[in-house]
Amino acid sequence: MNSAANSRMIEIVHVNRTFQRADGQMVKAVDNVSVVIKEGEFVCLVGPSGCGKTTLLQMVAGLLEPSDGGIAVAGREISGPGRERGMVFQKDSVFPWMRVIDNVEYGLKCRGVPAAQRREIARTYLERVGLGHVEKAWPRELSGGMLKRVAIATVFANGSRVLLLDEPFGALDYVTRHQLQSVLLDLWDEGGAAARRTVLFVTHDVDEALSLADRILVFHSGHLVDDLAVTAERPRSTDSLLLPDMVAIKHKLLAHLGLEKRAKPLAIVQDGAAS
Repeated sequence: MNSAANSRMIEIVHVNRTFQRADGQMVKAVDNVSVVIKEGEFVCLVGPSGCGKTTLLQMVAGLLEPSDGGIAVAGREISGPGRERGMVFQKDSVFPWMRVIDNVEYGLKCRGVPAAQRREIARTYLERVGLGHVEKAWPRELSGGMLKRVAIATVFANGSRVLLLDEPFGALDYVTRHQLQSVLLDLWDEGGAAARRTVLFVTHDVDEALSLADRILVFHSGHLVDDLAVTAERPRSTDSLLLPDMVAIKHKLLAHLGLEKRAKPLAIVQDGAAS
């Protein structure tokens, strides 16, 4: 694939997703969303509960089909789950009947990677997330934060070009959440810009989005209502969040979330422009 094609890793074109509720009423969870995510971008999806963030993420993962529109990854239309897209769910998704290292190896095993090679890859990523000493442990023996480290090691070990994370750190305490943000960013940035995976990361935490993202996509009632670039240099510290540009973005996000007074009505973003 040429470099021009590579720069457009995820293409979401006029995507809608409609559900039928138990009472028979139709609800549009995602409403005519179009956006392009470049290769290697770290993009956070932010918005109130029920705004369509997770629904869109699941469509990119191939777990849900769009009602209308199309989604392509690396130039190929999505028709279901694929190994080029790894997902970390909000709830723990490790297999409780497998030891830690077997969980990390599982995707590689399914792909037919030889045992010695997949064991080496799994050990490398367990070391990178700080869990090399518990590779033989059972999941029940680990804390919530450690289980998230296993999940992160697993998606990186499997070599997925696109990583999809649905509020992975939302249930963790403040210290553990910040530690895991650093672990995730270190792995994402390992090897420099040319080696970065493309990341879609759903979060309700405004500071988390500001700490992690190159771009923040803001959703409201199924619509994409803002597309904000975050240009602060990495690594970002607590002081980084106090920079004028970061404070301005935070005020915009808080307004979208209804936590600050909005200066003007919501716009809808389509094809990179607000209307």
